[in-house]
Amino acid sequence: MSGEGLGPLVIVGAGDHGRVVLELLRAAGESPSGFVQPNREGAEARGTDGLALIGNLDGPLTWVQPGMRFVVALGDNLLRRDVYQECLRLGLAPVAAVHPTATILAGARIEPGAMVCAGVVVGVAAQIGANAIVNTSSSADHDVSVGPHAQVAPGARLAGRVTVGEGAYIGIGSAVREGLTIGAWAVVAGGAMVVEDVPPATRVAGVPARPMDSSTA
Repeated sequence: MSGEGLGPLVIVGAGDHGRVVLELLRAAGESPSGFVQPNREGAEARGTDGLALIGNLDGPLTWVQPGMRFVVALGDNLLRRDVYQECLRLGLAPVAAVHPTATILAGARIEPGAMVCAGVVVGVAAQIGANAIVNTSSSADHDVSVGPHAQVAPGARLAGRVTVGEGAYIGIGSAVREGLTIGAWAVVAGGAMVVEDVPPATRVAGVPARPMDSSTA
């Protein structure tokens, strides 16, 4: 767990993913001070689990305190990027949140705002970008690069030297062969086996993975 300063810590997003983040932070020895919603019209605050909902990003900002730290708990990559950038604009400091059951091997780097969930393995010299999510029991092998705002879903496997571009999504239980590149904002469907590079903003599915047409998207 890391962040600039030791100010209060908020979780931005009080939905189901917020519950996961709250458990992660508590397991890592943190005591978050509250949930913040992205906006007043956002989803119902389902994930509070006894933690107060203290405000939102588009309402009065009386909840903001000097030195405040944050983690964004939103599954949608584009929304998570926008909310992350707004929190930076407000002067909040991003926290790299790592569950104590995750294995982080030598030379790996977890950037500010990234989230590494329970049971994850991050390999030698891998890099997890700012505000990225590496979700439960997934793995990123040696020299992998996961770009900012990207997401590796539960149980996904990235072989060595895979590059995942900004905002890309690697679906649950999928696998990516060594040395490949998943382009920015691409989507790999759950259960896919990726055997060749995926261009930016492309959706692929299947074994082996192939581009999805409009009838399968």
